[in-house]
Amino acid sequence: MAIEHRIAARLAALGAAGLARRPPVIERRNGCRYLLDGRPVIGLCSNDYLGLAELTLGSEHDASSAGAAGSRLICGDLAEHRALERTLAQLVGYEDAVLFPSGFQLNVGVLPALLEPGDLVESDALNHASLIDGLRLARAELRVLPHGTPPSPSPSLADGAEHWWVSESTFSMDGDHVDLEALRDHHARGGTSYIDEAHGFGLYRGGLGLLGQHQLRASALVCTLSKAYGCAGAFVAASTTLCEWIRGRARSFVYSTGVSPALVARIARAVEVVASPIGDQRRAQLWSNVRRLADRLGMRDDSPIFPIVVHTNARALALAAALRDRGWHVQPIRPPTVPEGTARLRITVTAAHEPAMLDAFADDLLALLEPDHHETRAVAGATR
Repeated sequence: MAIEHRIAARLAALGAAGLARRPPVIERRNGCRYLLDGRPVIGLCSNDYLGLAELTLGSEHDASSAGAAGSRLICGDLAEHRALERTLAQLVGYEDAVLFPSGFQLNVGVLPALLEPGDLVESDALNHASLIDGLRLARAELRVLPHGTPPSPSPSLADGAEHWWVSESTFSMDGDHVDLEALRDHHARGGTSYIDEAHGFGLYRGGLGLLGQHQLRASALVCTLSKAYGCAGAFVAASTTLCEWIRGRARSFVYSTGVSPALVARIARAVEVVASPIGDQRRAQLWSNVRRLADRLGMRDDSPIFPIVVHTNARALALAAALRDRGWHVQPIRPPTVPEGTARLRITVTAAHEPAMLDAFADDLLALLEPDHHETRAVAGATR
């Protein structure tokens, strides 16, 4: 078939450009140790920031059923869903919350449901693909802001139109943060905000995200449960009115089976742990590890994400392979995930790492970077 030849040619072109992607095979995971394509390694590319992905459930959760049996608007709206949504809303201090199977599914459904023609939405250029795709499906006027640029202070809007700022709180590929003071100013001017806390939620006091740590509220707050909480899924927290609208109008919610009750039980258990003294201990260990590696690499210490920008795809692939030969797993990140010319190693630190591991990794990484004097880039400033 012609499609086979066309896709084969596309794959060959990606390979020639150093852009081919193949999922690595991970086996026998034990914290940050596992087999990578059959070889023992220590991983520094996981989003399991608090090391909770292998958390076991108590026996009272073992009997949870696998499926919700239908869309939540048909027969799949279970008591477990509503109880967890109440817990999550209370945790982040909002009136209500709506649970989704994933953050990507949430963003591509909620953004088109909330944004309307006539609204102006300003979106950071380095926002996650799910935010970009959700905005493409929406009908609002879209302006893409250069990374770190705050929204317009006084845009011209039609009567009844909203001025939205859409941003990640902690940017997934650079580890820098949304400008919190600019966000306060945007709200003070009557602006509306949609903030994705995927890489911040759970890392701060009581299991909150960056906005919660600084007592800031978004109009719609998105939190994923697949990173610091070690599970899967996501939720949007907002007013009762907005959540009622989302349940009835977000197509990715309406036309999907409800989240598995077994996963709901797992999330509920993770929430208990993350908000407990155990969670406090994990956060303390995480931030101690972040400071340790940041000090060794001469980089910022306000995020578990360390971008080592080496510019070319070939250099990123070569460095990742050299680290793998030394027993470290760090994935090379290349376009289109990051802008052209900014290929990098994306290093992530978790609570599961031991100090000696981080010291040994830093030694190997710096030795590999030294010969060619490649740039080790810390994104400047805690906020922009």
